[in-house]
Amino acid sequence: MMLLWTRLSSDKKGMKISNRIKSYLAVLGSLLMMLAFQNMTLKEFGSLNISNVDESARRDQARQLLGAYYRGSFAQKLEGKQNLNYLVYKKIDSALGLKYKSYVPDLARAIIDESQAQQFDPVFILAVIQTESSFNPKAKGTSGELGLMQILPKTAEWIAKKNFVKWEGEKSLYDPVTNIKLGILYFAHLRSEFDGTAYHYLPAYNMGAGNIRKITRRIGSIDADGKVMKRDYAIRVMRNYYIVYKEMISEQKKLEKFARDENELIE
Repeated sequence: MMLLWTRLSSDKKGMKISNRIKSYLAVLGSLLMMLAFQNMTLKEFGSLNISNVDESARRDQARQLLGAYYRGSFAQKLEGKQNLNYLVYKKIDSALGLKYKSYVPDLARAIIDESQAQQFDPVFILAVIQTESSFNPKAKGTSGELGLMQILPKTAEWIAKKNFVKWEGEKSLYDPVTNIKLGILYFAHLRSEFDGTAYHYLPAYNMGAGNIRKITRRIGSIDADGKVMKRDYAIRVMRNYYIVYKEMISEQKKLEKFARDENELIE
């Protein structure tokens, strides 16, 4: 009996050590992956086959969102830059938690490709994700919203069926790529519903199209109370829009400095 207990105790200790080793290896693997992404060169990035950002769509929506403030903005300062896809990638890489680093290339592809398909600025989508979930693919909202872009399952199912996107229930929203695709499709629907007016379609993503219509019918979207209700979410998104562009400008300057240094070495 004593021998059996000794063996069982030994087995339990062995299992604990084994599980601990597995945990350490998982963390080590994530750290190595993170270092690989952080130290990735532009040449290595090119091998990921991530599409270029649609400059026309990016610029057009930025102008719509910023209006007169577009001139001199960070968004304008990135006009014509060839490596915006790399800047999108770097933003996702810096924002995602350690255990989600493997998603970075697929998310960059999804955000850039779906933004191009629906004619959005991918930086706008990054700002929405930052506002909604802080880049947590497993986020769950207080009203049942799920995933990166915090979509209600009922809304997601409707959008999926409307656009012939495969739908496998709520678990679909925990797939980051599917979540982004459905979120952008929903934004495209709202933009169409509100004739491209950002002041309406942006808060509608948060409040629902029906609620926005009630407000506009009741108070004409001019009343002070209506403005507060409609603008709070939009202000948070636009604040993040500004921050993401500011981060990208900083990253762009690093790239340009690196290019200058490389040219000096060659000369």
